[in-house]
Amino acid sequence: MTSFLIFILLSEPISKITFIGNHAIPNREIRQSILSRVKGEYNEIIVNQDVNRIARIYYNKGFFKTEIQSEVKKREEGVEVIFNIIEGVRPRIKEIRIEDSLKKPAEKIFVIKPNDYFLQERIKESRDKLESFYKEQGYAFAEVTFSLVPDSGYLIFSIKRGEVFYIKDILVKGLKVTNPLVVHREIELKRGERYNQKKVLNSQRRIYSLGFYSAVGVEIVRVSSDSLNLIFSVKELKTRLLNFGAGVSLPIGFLLSFGLEELNLFNLGQRFRIEPSFKIDIKGDWEAKFETRYILPYITPLKLNFSILPFYWYEKSSEFIRKTRGAEFRFSRVYSENIQANISNKYKFVDYESETILPDTIKGVTNSVKFQTMVDYRDEFFNPKRGLYFIPTFEYAGGILGGENNFFRIEIEEKTFFQILEKIVFAQRTKAGVIFQTDGLSIDEEYYLGGQYTLRGYNEKSVGPDSIGDEHYGKILFNSNFEMRTGIFKNWGLVSFLDLGYVDNKIDLSRTEFLKWSLGLGLRYNTPIGPIRCDFGLPMTEEGYGIYFGLYHIF
Repeated sequence: MTSFLIFILLSEPISKITFIGNHAIPNREIRQSILSRVKGEYNEIIVNQDVNRIARIYYNKGFFKTEIQSEVKKREEGVEVIFNIIEGVRPRIKEIRIEDSLKKPAEKIFVIKPNDYFLQERIKESRDKLESFYKEQGYAFAEVTFSLVPDSGYLIFSIKRGEVFYIKDILVKGLKVTNPLVVHREIELKRGERYNQKKVLNSQRRIYSLGFYSAVGVEIVRVSSDSLNLIFSVKELKTRLLNFGAGVSLPIGFLLSFGLEELNLFNLGQRFRIEPSFKIDIKGDWEAKFETRYILPYITPLKLNFSILPFYWYEKSSEFIRKTRGAEFRFSRVYSENIQANISNKYKFVDYESETILPDTIKGVTNSVKFQTMVDYRDEFFNPKRGLYFIPTFEYAGGILGGENNFFRIEIEEKTFFQILEKIVFAQRTKAGVIFQTDGLSIDEEYYLGGQYTLRGYNEKSVGPDSIGDEHYGKILFNSNFEMRTGIFKNWGLVSFLDLGYVDNKIDLSRTEFLKWSLGLGLRYNTPIGPIRCDFGLPMTEEGYGIYFGLYHIF
């Protein structure tokens, strides 16, 4: 009879799964951890395994005496599987003990504290941080284990430090084309130095960031009782990149761009990029740009990078022709994975040809010095889900530098990202700037707004009190963009956005003609190289709309 009942149950579908007695852990979390599913066939072996899975969830949450029993009831639609849970007492940590003489400095790195529950995830994270701490002090083969005494409230970490190790040699394998110097200068450790795991990982990341290695591995080989070799293994990629882009913004115009970049010029890690682009609108106005960039890395013992960025722009409208040429000379230094700074000198000459009378404030030559610091804590470059990006900029032009435009510019740009739910990310960017005019100033050195990257729905350069033809500018800028990015199906995503923009020569919000805002929706398709976007922007202060296509998010 028992065998017959089991046979009947095995052929029955599960109509319902019920959890009784769970107070600390919600049904949804438990249901996601088990294999039994509603509408699936009942299987006694799987249900018994589910009991163990639920017990493991409770153990990981700090419950050590949880009792779980399964029960099966026959229903009209199938069978109901019931899990009866007696959670038991959840003890707290009274004391954290470290069995080693380096107790005090190590305690500061713990993510778990006295009076916390015995949460396995946080305990293991604390163990890993503690082990990393010792490996950063030179104990290359340190091991950290932990034991729990829940009844007494003790969490005990045991340390096997071993000996301090020093670097005897640093080797690089897998190089076929690249000069070994290119890799060695990215390695933070030197021969004879004490081993430091953090510097090893940083070195591995920096080598990979060069962009022409598909994989970077590191091996630690003990060669004596207190010395070891570091062996970095790399797999080289093709270093020449070719990209082509096309975009359309309706009813504004069309854009074509082309880029050719060599990441490892002369096999010395130097970079060279050529990037021409062409844009035309439905009125027949067009512009062509030709920009290049040449980067020489580590030109001094201070590890400064030197960049030369020449450019030439030709713009033709119904009212004038504008030719812009010049170059920027930049020194930059990376201080850490998240912080870098640069200082640059930019020389720009603007020449106008016009059949109409242009403002006498237009001046041709700008010679400026600019300083920037970039702080970047985003978790991902192309499609961040959390993090912060912050970049202040200070620029001085004219005066002792010469030129016809004289001003001091202060700008601040920040971006914030945080994940609300698994597939919903809130993204925000704000940029604010002000120009202090010290003498003559051409209005094309001022700020402008409009278009797919700043104020969707409005024409480019359409906001501001100063004008050259249809272009509008101002000395004060505020631009803020808010996006709710939601994954909807596989690689597809939906974006709702709000854009705010203000350009004027003084802060006066009563001048509403210079305060604009727009609402819109966008579609995203995520690819390995970043999302493809389509945005529809609707201006709230005037008629019209904008449709924009492109690659990547606008920020």
